[in-house]
This record gives sequence, structure tokens and C-alpha cells, in this order.
Amino acid sequence: MSEQVEQTTTTETATGLAQVAAATQETTTQPDPIPSGEQRPEWLPEKFWNAKEGKAEYDKLAVSYQHLEKQASKKAAPVKPGADATDEQKAAYYAELRKITGAPEKPEEYGLKAPENLPEGVEWNGELANRAVSIAHKYGVPPEALQELVALNNENIGSLIANSKAAKEAEWEKAQEQLNLEWGEAAKVNWQRANRGAIALGIDTTKSELARNPEFIKAALAVDKMLREDAGLVAGDPDSATYDEQIARIQKGDDFQGKNGPKKQEEALERLRHLFHAKNAG
Repeated sequence: MSEQVEQTTTTETATGLAQVAAATQETTTQPDPIPSGEQRPEWLPEKFWNAKEGKAEYDKLAVSYQHLEKQASKKAAPVKPGADATDEQKAAYYAELRKITGAPEKPEEYGLKAPENLPEGVEWNGELANRAVSIAHKYGVPPEALQELVALNNENIGSLIANSKAAKEAEWEKAQEQLNLEWGEAAKVNWQRANRGAIALGIDTTKSELARNPEFIKAALAVDKMLREDAGLVAGDPDSATYDEQIARIQKGDDFQGKNGPKKQEEALERLRHLFHAKNAG
């Protein structure tokens, strides 16, 4: 009895273990084997082969091929001829270079024109522009580069002119200060008399650079004094007289004295008021 029971128990235990082991083997997840698929052809680079799926990636291959075609279609830059090259060889080199840079075949095709807004003080030099075009064409300079170089040159010249103008103004202000200091209380009258002396010499004091030269201004003042001392050399011009001279002339005149009636006298007084105001405001 006891032997039979022990035998049965052992059998059932073994059977149960075998069943559990079998069930475990069936339900345990195993990694998928790598599909064998095709083998990579020797002519196909490895970067275009999908080893996991065992197949070629033709889309990547096509893109790479197109890129290579584009690169191959680009013409290599011509080799610059040496110093001993002939004029024909140099001309041929630059002709090929123009095809690459986009420079026109003829100089006139650059179409370089004067800019609409030039910097203050800058004037367009057509002759110089044509020379620049010839140089640009000779060396195969692209039109865009030439335009930028011209604009840079105009900007530089404008800056030089502005700086020169500012320096001249500063120099003129210093000259005025020195003359005012030298002349003292007589400065107002001397400026007027120097201007009159310059006009007597035929100088346009509104335009000529001499009108800003301290030595010329002193000389013009001396000329006016000389001419005024010799009354036979200069006629009495009311417009070129100093304020004091014009005031004295009006005060001595018949209008101011009332000899020509009240209306003329009032007009003379009005002129005097203007002259006194201009004199004191100067």
C-alpha cells in the first residue's frame, strides 16, 4: 500500500514538472532571428545596404547619384596662365573665367550708370567709370561686385569731402576769432570795409576762397582805407558803405533834415532805425 502511493506521487510530480517546463518554453518570448534575405552585392557600397532587412536602399542610391551628376556637371575653374603666357593665352583664360563669374562678354553690357543719390559733394565721372568697367571686364569681375565697388568708392569720397569741409569751417571760425581779437572794437566796421575793399578788387566775396583767407582780408581792408582816403578813386556807393558811413550820410541829408517834407523825413528815420539795429545786432 505504501509502495503504491509513493510510486504514484513520484510519477505525478515528474509529470507536473515536465508540464510546467513545457508550458514555460512555449510562452517565453524569444528574440526574432535576423532574416537572412539577400546578400549585399560587391558593387553596392555598404551605406546603401539595409543589413537588418537584407535589402538595398535604392532611394538613397538615387539621391547620391543625382548629387554626383550635379557636381560632375560643374565646370572646373580654368588654370591661370603663368607670367610667360602670351596675350592670347591670357585673353582665353579670362574669357573662360567670365563664363564662371557671370561677367558679360562685352564691357558695355555692364550697364554701369550714375547712382541716383550721390553723396553730397560727389560728382559722377563718366570717363573714370568707363575705365573701371574696362578693368572689371578684363579680369572677369561680376557686375554685382563692380556696382558695390563703385558705391564704396563714392561713399569714401563723400566722407573725405565732408571731413575736409568740416576742417575748413573750423579753420574759418578760428580765423574770425583771431581777427576780432586783433581788431577789437573796430571789428564790426573793419569786416564791412574789408568786404568793400575785396569787391573793389573784383572779388566775389560770396564764392571766392580768398574771402576766407585772413591775409587777404587784411589786404582788402588796407585797400578800402587807401581808396577812401583818395576820394577820386571810388564813388560814394551807399550799398558798399559801412553802417556808420550810411548813418552819417542819412543824418546829413535833406530828407532827414525835413527839407523834402514830413513823409521823406519819416522814411529817413525808418532807414536810420534799421541801420542802428543791424549795427548793434552784428
